[in-house]
Amino acid sequence: MKKILAIIVLGLLLTSCIATVKPSGGTYKEIQLSPEKSRIVIFRRGGSLIGMDTPAVNIVGDKTLSFYLPSKTFIQEDLKPGTYKIIVQKPRGDTGLVWRFDPIGQEVTVRKNQTVFLELKTFSVGIVHNTKLILEGKDYAIENISTMKRIMSSDQAKF
Repeated sequence: MKKILAIIVLGLLLTSCIATVKPSGGTYKEIQLSPEKSRIVIFRRGGSLIGMDTPAVNIVGDKTLSFYLPSKTFIQEDLKPGTYKIIVQKPRGDTGLVWRFDPIGQEVTVRKNQTVFLELKTFSVGIVHNTKLILEGKDYAIENISTMKRIMSSDQAKF
């Protein structure tokens, strides 16, 4: 029993030392797209110890949009129709954020008046860890992101 208590106390101490990103964008609202626009939504459910890891997510097109994506949050961006590269990687610089997975670089094409939903999934079995971006259906995505908070590109890591 003492060992379990010690592990819990140690876990609480460690989590208080980890940098976090607080979402400031509010909850998901299914707003109609502006004419001639498309939308990319990237969400992350989390739910495990590796859920504390927070990657940098870049949406690369005419310009690059940068975000940090903690567990139980989502990104929503309205963009011109076209092909975008979604890059998920370890945060650069002195952010204090941790991401233990290999980088992901995945292209996504969005058409006018189309919303694309992508889920960043992390898997962990013992010492084997894996992550990937998965194209999801609208109903599944909205059901999951309805209780999440939106991450904005201006949301920064804090200790």
